[in-house]
This record gives sequence, C-alpha cells and structure tokens, in this order.
Amino acid sequence: MKFIKETLITATGCIFMALGIVMFLLPNQLSSGGLSGIATVLYYVFKVNIGTTTLLLNIPFFVVAYIKLGKRFFVKSIIRNSTIICIFEYF
Repeated sequence: MKFIKETLITATGCIFMALGIVMFLLPNQLSSGGLSGIATVLYYVFKVNIGTTTLLLNIPFFVVAYIKLGKRFFVKSIIRNSTIICIFEYF
C-alpha cells in the first residue's frame, strides 16, 4: 500500500513537471536546469524527443545508483521516478 501511495504522489509531481516543460518551456523556447535542460536543448537543436533523451542521459546515473545504493533503492526510487517523468514528457 505504501509503494502505491508513493508511486501516485510521484506520478502527480511528474505530471506537473512534464506539463511545465511541454506547456511552458517548449513554446517559449526556454530551458530548465539539469538533464531535462540538456534534453530540451537537444530537442531544439536535433528535434529529438525529450522523454527519450532524458531517459538515455540518466543511464549512467542508474548504473552508479545501482552500485552505490543497492538494488532495492534503485528499483523503488530511481527507475520508478525517472520512468514516470520520461513517459509524461512524451505527451
């Protein structure tokens, strides 16, 4: 039950973040910070999907998180959160 609640809360936050990127940043040709910002710049230059680019840019961090934080935390937090935001950035 706790996992479902955390996932729903995370999904809600990811929806708001994706909406901010798609409805505010992209139409105004702005960029945020971090990997989403890099993905946005790559979108402007190469027209590559932001969700796909963000997911690909996160791969090195996934590997480090798996090694340093363990499998349980990796699956519970990193994969779930990054996957959810990338899915919502597709729309």
